[in-house]
Amino acid sequence: MNPPNDIQIYCNCMERVRHHIGLVDAVFAGGINTGHRDLNQELISLHFRKALKEVAFSSLSANRERYSAVRARFATDRSARRILETVEGVNCNFYPVPLTPPQEPEPGHKIFGRVRDGFLTKDDFVTLYGRSSNFLHSRNPYAPDDAPADAEYTVEEWSRRIKALLSWHFAQLVDVHGLWVVNVPNEGAVQASTAVADDPFAVA
Repeated sequence: MNPPNDIQIYCNCMERVRHHIGLVDAVFAGGINTGHRDLNQELISLHFRKALKEVAFSSLSANRERYSAVRARFATDRSARRILETVEGVNCNFYPVPLTPPQEPEPGHKIFGRVRDGFLTKDDFVTLYGRSSNFLHSRNPYAPDDAPADAEYTVEEWSRRIKALLSWHFAQLVDVHGLWVVNVPNEGAVQASTAVADDPFAVA
């Protein structure tokens, strides 16, 4: 079997994100139940955290050397800001650019619009990652102020925002003059196509 190419490696990352969010949804809906509310919350937090790490590292996944170096350094990091800053130092355009579903004004030509709100922003990423990390570490029972603060969004809304970010998006990879247009459907294969340029460019 041939090893996966760069674009397939990225799609594999997106499939893992979808898998983690699917587990979050199943626990929230009661389809998976540990029998303990706190353990259910920990399970949700674990898979939110793993999904967010996949999003952060996915744009480096096609470059094994850089990916391994960055991931090894932050494998257990609780600071989302440090993770994002480090990945951004390698690829300043790492964060997905959410898109509206394509329109086809004529055969062979597709037009994408930008999603302007309702998706997981970088600030949202930091908030959710921090909260998820807090739930995965035992707190001091004698320090009530140590408990996580109320969530800005419900579990259902966090899930929806991650899906809105990734459902259709541009992915810009390190050392690639171009971008990938990626579709992450609710089920079925993640698909991506390439748009290549002669020189570096950034999505405005």
